[in-house]
Amino acid sequence: MSRPLSKRSGDAAIAAVALDPAAESPLHVQLASQLRQLILSRRLQAGARLPSSRQFAQELSVSRSTVVTAFDQLASEGYCEGRHGSGVYVTADLPEHALEIAASPAAARSEPMPAHPMPVRPFQVAAPDLSLFPHEDWGRLAWKIWRAPDPDLLATADPMGWLPLRRAIADHLAAARGLACHAGQILVTSGIGEAIAITAQALFRRGDRIWVEDPGYPLLLRALSLAGLRVAPVAVDANGLMLERLRGKAAAVAVTPSRHYPLGMTMPVQRRLELIARAEAMAGWIIEDDYDSEFRYRGRPLPALMSLDPNGRTLYLGSFSKVISPAMRLSFLVVPDRLAQRFATTIAQLGAKASLMPQPVLAEFMASGQFGSHIRRMRRIYARRQAALIEAARRHLSGLAEIEPQPSGMHVIARLTLPHMTDAEASRRAEAAGLVAPALSSYAMHARRERGLVLGYAAFSEAEIESAIVALAGALRS
Repeated sequence: MSRPLSKRSGDAAIAAVALDPAAESPLHVQLASQLRQLILSRRLQAGARLPSSRQFAQELSVSRSTVVTAFDQLASEGYCEGRHGSGVYVTADLPEHALEIAASPAAARSEPMPAHPMPVRPFQVAAPDLSLFPHEDWGRLAWKIWRAPDPDLLATADPMGWLPLRRAIADHLAAARGLACHAGQILVTSGIGEAIAITAQALFRRGDRIWVEDPGYPLLLRALSLAGLRVAPVAVDANGLMLERLRGKAAAVAVTPSRHYPLGMTMPVQRRLELIARAEAMAGWIIEDDYDSEFRYRGRPLPALMSLDPNGRTLYLGSFSKVISPAMRLSFLVVPDRLAQRFATTIAQLGAKASLMPQPVLAEFMASGQFGSHIRRMRRIYARRQAALIEAARRHLSGLAEIEPQPSGMHVIARLTLPHMTDAEASRRAEAAGLVAPALSSYAMHARRERGLVLGYAAFSEAEIESAIVALAGALRS
């Protein structure tokens, strides 16, 4: 175990930090977690200066990139900020979710909270395998950029986001999604919640009706509701949103056409074109959430719906949480060119929430080709893991559930074949067995006959998947 730090004047709390090379968690994760808890418990006050990365690395007997990666992680979450020529400091304003944790009864207890992050349990949905991310490469980029930052990084930040990152996103979308756009159309946000809040402020009035898929993506539905919009569920079929069910008028329709969440189907081109025509006819908008489109295992993906829209009525939502880490809290919104100035004004008025610290690092990560290489590597690994899950299900879940292979995504649907068990009961049994397997029915706003469990596989090794399927079979049979 690395030795604890020696005490510093005004910063004695940091002396308690110690890392264990033998622990399962990587060293940078241990360091970020412990510093995070010191900040949440107020043992590190707002404005406190953290040790330099060089000094910290020497005293912890770890590589400098380990410390830089931990600092970068905390900065991306909003816990600290870099100041040119001065160092890294605890931010004056903690993130909202941190304030909620700090105000909870657990945070008020005198004993320290656990330093380890919450473990990911099989079959947790939408969880990437963070252990396979090139942390050392990321750390080197972060060190290179922030040890001698571009002067523009130290000036007043552009609320739209770091311009080189927006350019890199535009290049990526052109190559991967057939979407021709420029940096001026792209806003970097802290997540889907902020993107929807900005859209609601720029385009809608409180109480406007928004058509949504049923079943649908819970985070998107929640973001729409929190923005003061009224969601109107519309049924889906094997080709996605059923356009014949769009009755009356709505200000917009929110869809996941590339891969419906959670069922997984892709909206064909003809239906996309019909949806675009419908939006134009009612002078409404389309919100396209391109959920986990990067991970496609067979065939080429259809172009983004926005790329097919000649009328400029589609807005495109994307995220880095599935490729890099949910903790980074970086997403993006692409708006039609004619709306770019309106959205720029809106985000400036609301105040941008996305941390600047990771943006230049991500821009370099994308421009250097490492982002694309990482996606291709993870695509191969996740494809093998899906195949392992389906094979394990064939051997162990016979008579209990059936799983069809999916051409893309990070989860599958296990459709129950047990005659007298609800999927809610099956989900409760899985939970009792230490698994996370949400009921398919829980994603629906209206009652549906489909019964199934949503099983994520991306974050788990083939051996872990095998063991988890055996455990699930035992829970369903008991």
